[in-house]
Amino acid sequence: MHTSRISLLLSTALVAAFAAPAAFAQDAKAQQAPPQEPTQAPAQSAQDAEPAKKGWSELDADGNGSLNVGEAATLQSLAKAFAEADADGNGELTQEEYQAWLSSNGNKDVPKQ
Repeated sequence: MHTSRISLLLSTALVAAFAAPAAFAQDAKAQQAPPQEPTQAPAQSAQDAEPAKKGWSELDADGNGSLNVGEAATLQSLAKAFAEADADGNGELTQEEYQAWLSSNGNKDVPKQ
């Protein structure tokens, strides 16, 4: 009986010795793995999303200092006011024209310089 206890004890120690590294390896992998992000972002309606504030230079894609109709179209509020704000009607909206229009019509969604 004494021999069977020693055999059982040695067997248990051997199993534990071989199983321990595998258990620690799994734990280390779990800690190193970055959390998985969802593959799809929740859908937002256009009304829920806040418009991004863009500066004048970000809107001015060609870098000429004024905005044409296409450049202004990237900001809905500016696109709506473009024809009215383009004081000289040349199809190019300068910062001065836009600032003058804003002073007389309100100061909403102002592209910063």
